[in-house]
Amino acid sequence: MTPDVPRFAVVGRVNKGKSSIVATLAEDDTVRIDARPGTTTEVREFPVRVDGRTLFVLVDTPGFEDAPRALAWLRAREPSAAERPARVAELVRTFEGTDEFVEERRLLAPILAGASVLYVVDGTHPYRPNYEAEMEILRWTGRPGMALVNRIGADDHAAEWHRALDQYFKIVRDFDAFAVSFEERVHLLRVFRELRPDWRAAVDEAVAALVAQRGRRRAEAAAVVAELLVDALTHTEELAVEDEAAIEEQRDRLERSFHDALRAREAEARRRIEALYGHREARFEEAAGLERPVYRQDLFAEEAWKLLGLSPAQLVAAGALAGAAIGGAVDAAVGGASIFAGTVLGGALGGGGALYGVGKRYARVRSVGPPGIPGLIVDVQRYWSGARRFRIGPHAQPNFPWVLLDRALLHYDSVARRTHARRGAIPVQGEGARAGMVTEFARGERRALETLFRRLRREPHDPPRTVRDALERAIARILRRVDPLPGEEPGAEPLPDGPGPGGATPAR
Repeated sequence: MTPDVPRFAVVGRVNKGKSSIVATLAEDDTVRIDARPGTTTEVREFPVRVDGRTLFVLVDTPGFEDAPRALAWLRAREPSAAERPARVAELVRTFEGTDEFVEERRLLAPILAGASVLYVVDGTHPYRPNYEAEMEILRWTGRPGMALVNRIGADDHAAEWHRALDQYFKIVRDFDAFAVSFEERVHLLRVFRELRPDWRAAVDEAVAALVAQRGRRRAEAAAVVAELLVDALTHTEELAVEDEAAIEEQRDRLERSFHDALRAREAEARRRIEALYGHREARFEEAAGLERPVYRQDLFAEEAWKLLGLSPAQLVAAGALAGAAIGGAVDAAVGGASIFAGTVLGGALGGGGALYGVGKRYARVRSVGPPGIPGLIVDVQRYWSGARRFRIGPHAQPNFPWVLLDRALLHYDSVARRTHARRGAIPVQGEGARAGMVTEFARGERRALETLFRRLRREPHDPPRTVRDALERAIARILRRVDPLPGEEPGAEPLPDGPGPGGATPAR
């Protein structure tokens, strides 16, 4: 470790959120966090690295346990102010190898070795004078320090904490390790510059590297989401059945296989995005029942389809229904299942309500319930051998890509905002009649995306590279709005109401 790398010792009393702050700032979910006091019993260093280069080091330390007695020992030596750092070092040396001041010696060692101090308190509990002994010991070290008022519970005693901390520390800041945004973390890092003038250049480089890394992660996430949409909208499965008596059973099995494959593909994309943002150990636990976020419910759950995707009017405006009607007519004309022709055209001409029905969220080999767009295009061909071959896919429900995109955006938003200190279930995303994001897209943007979705469905066996690239660029623009970088304009210009990729003009 080079001496030019800034080092910060995170210190304070036990169970006040020190490890939570380390986990959040280091973006490391391997940091042990527990509601029980004294989870951290050893000093652990967490280097923050980008592209293999260490930007700064956070040192997680045990909490103070006997600060008043340690301060009494120091004061008994009655040194001058200039001798106080030496007396603190003497305390560490004197009791080395004994059972005295074990935790104090552990947490003071990295500070005496040159680390700056990040002193953590819990602002949801009242200030008490008995904290003054540990703050005084830290002041005796002579190291530059900052105090962070962490928010662990619901109560707010930050104001009284600030009045006390301002007397001991050069800088005092509020910090919620569980809800802080990336921009707020960057702002805190920039404040670190004020602790040590000789570290300013290193801190500036660290901030620039972290912002650049965030941008790369966002771009890679856009590629993952675009790839998910391409794969889901072009997915097909085939099955040959020779035994007439087994057709129904095999067809049901094929339906299950088709939907399970789409579920698995979505789960894979989510794991990749979680890994991009360093969520390796902490699992996104799902709450039960209605508390579960809509994007965490099953891909084909009725509740998710009620809350996500486009409204019937938006589907009409985006051209999704016209595209579905055209696709169904073409399929029937080339020898596909003719049972779909009437339902497709009837639904398209009869208005958006039936077409939008959440009952069509599952892909099926035959229409079920009220007339509407079938969830699946099925080719049934009889070979000379007497076998029937079922080709299933792509999923033709007009709202399917929009529901899938909504789920991907909500998941991405939670991953990007989720700090590495958080553990446990994710709260419900979105409120009101619709919980997704795609309904807020500009009309031209929806039309352009729908054009891409239709192109993919029409050419499932060889999706054009131009369509893939255009979709990735479109998702990148959307993610820029969802997760803007510090100083970056979050808004993106809506796509024009002009020809889509390949010269196709969106239906109006």
